[in-house]
Amino acid sequence: MKVYIEFFVAENVVVTALISGLAYRFLGMRPRKLRTALAAIAGTLASVFYPFWELPTPLMVLAKLLVGVALSVLLFTGVCNVPMGVLCFFASTALLAGATLAADCFIAGDLGLALSSPSRLPYGVPSAAALAVYIPARVIASAVRKRQAESAFVCKAVVTVCGKTAELSGYIDTGNGLEENGMPVAVVKLSSFVRKFGEEALLRSCGEKTVSGVGGAAARLILIIPDGFLLYFDKKRNKHSDVILGVSAGGFRRREDMLLPVSVLGG
Repeated sequence: MKVYIEFFVAENVVVTALISGLAYRFLGMRPRKLRTALAAIAGTLASVFYPFWELPTPLMVLAKLLVGVALSVLLFTGVCNVPMGVLCFFASTALLAGATLAADCFIAGDLGLALSSPSRLPYGVPSAAALAVYIPARVIASAVRKRQAESAFVCKAVVTVCGKTAELSGYIDTGNGLEENGMPVAVVKLSSFVRKFGEEALLRSCGEKTVSGVGGAAARLILIIPDGFLLYFDKKRNKHSDVILGVSAGGFRRREDMLLPVSVLGG
């Protein structure tokens, strides 16, 4: 099989760039374009000489691992924790290059030959396969990182209303600055409130408040002053006597029971 060097180089540049970009995404960072380009060039230069390395398969595998470590150092030195970057780079490589290597191994019938020779797949297939894996992997990685970031704002509160004490899950909403008479308002889902305290607890209402939601839509809150409100956040316990519950029939999209303003963290 004839191998045209320009196609081989193009394939390696594209695949290595995608691997580097996905590694950055795993770490929750935007890809560094210059470093990604340099890594793609360096990785491609190394791969050009793989066929000329007459090494046993174990040594060839070790050599490729060392090249991967070197590329990781290039990508992540001074940017983040390098060992973690190395792990993310190899995880990205396993995803994007793993399928291509498996196909090559199937065609060649020998792992050593697949590792030490240029790809035997039709031109364009390795890049297309890598891109097909890169797109969903990037989406999943971004979703996981977003969930991890949001988890830092999740808390719980032990609330007492009408003699009943229950635990409610909460989310510190940086966009919630609701106050009533100088007191912060914690927006609580009606369904959660009734499930925890019963419908009769709504009779403790001290008034109502109309607020504007997304797009200017109006929402009505039933204001209730709890008998007790104990907030647990970031391994700290904050006791409050100045929090008002704003029970919302419309609710909100988050799965937690209530949205809390940042001001409640003062205790």
